[in-house]
Amino acid sequence: MGLIHDRAADAAVVAVVTTDYPRRPAVASKATADDTARQAIDEAPHDRFRQNARFVHE
Repeated sequence: MGLIHDRAADAAVVAVVTTDYPRRPAVASKATADDTARQAIDEAPHDRFRQNARFVHE
């Protein structure tokens, strides 16, 4: 567990982990059972939209 936390400082590693691992049914099930993780997943598209909207208006 410590190894993933050490590597989580690298944004590229985090991006791969968060996009690849949820494709595993057991991981997806556990992640969606966690209220905080599910909320972050649900909020991500809205954050992306806000970032894009801010970029367009600048």
